[in-house]
Amino acid sequence: MFAVWGVVVTCLVTLHSAGVSGVQLVVPAFAAVAVLALLLWLNLRARKQWLRALSHDATLLANMVGRRAGLHLGTELYTEELRPLSKLVRVERKKLLVLGLTDPLCDIGNRRALEHWLHRLYSQPETRTPVSVLLIDLDRFKEVNDQYGHHVGDEVIKRFVAELKRRIRECDLIARMGGDEFCVVFPQTRLSVALALATRLRVQLPVTIQISNGVYQSISWTGGLSVTSPLDMDHTQVLKRADLALLEAKKQGRNQTKIYDSANPVEPAGTSKSVLH
Repeated sequence: MFAVWGVVVTCLVTLHSAGVSGVQLVVPAFAAVAVLALLLWLNLRARKQWLRALSHDATLLANMVGRRAGLHLGTELYTEELRPLSKLVRVERKKLLVLGLTDPLCDIGNRRALEHWLHRLYSQPETRTPVSVLLIDLDRFKEVNDQYGHHVGDEVIKRFVAELKRRIRECDLIARMGGDEFCVVFPQTRLSVALALATRLRVQLPVTIQISNGVYQSISWTGGLSVTSPLDMDHTQVLKRADLALLEAKKQGRNQTKIYDSANPVEPAGTSKSVLH
């Protein structure tokens, strides 16, 4: 713009030097000034609008960046607030699962866990390996509760289970059916091997358990042993056979282990108590 002004002034001075009178130069000079003023005004207006548009765009961009940053920060805060709650929910779910499948007195599986284990073992058609089951019933345990109280009876059960856990294989499973009744599951174990394992338990498990200083309680158990069959409809049938074998062992005097005899099945005696009821 200043260069244009310089050109106009130079032209006027040149014309005046060439003999053109000042009166003759007034109209062109005013016309030139008017044009230059108009150009200057238009230039300033355009620059002002450009600056305004640029400022508007910058404001929009800043707002967008700000909202995005705020949203990201809000998401982080939301996640941080929920993380402890999510962890708590996971812990509580795990607790409920453990409590739902664990016997609180003995810290072993309960009957629900036993059903779950057997169902999983039974539902593996690719292996179809035999699973043996040993039901255990402590003999005349009611006398312990009647003589010493249930708190002593609970202690005897806990110590018996502790001894049992130390003498089974790592792959074997123990569940408490209720009261003084237990079940040992021998996965992928033929009946002959399971019988040998049950016999070893009978030899190794203690016959007396200390219930207080200097006070010992004799303890014995009766067992019923069975194995899964390809003809089983579901996992409950092996339990029923083991229960029948247990009832037969009780009928014959207790303190022994009987195998279910498929060739000569027994019917529950009227005075015998099934561990499945």
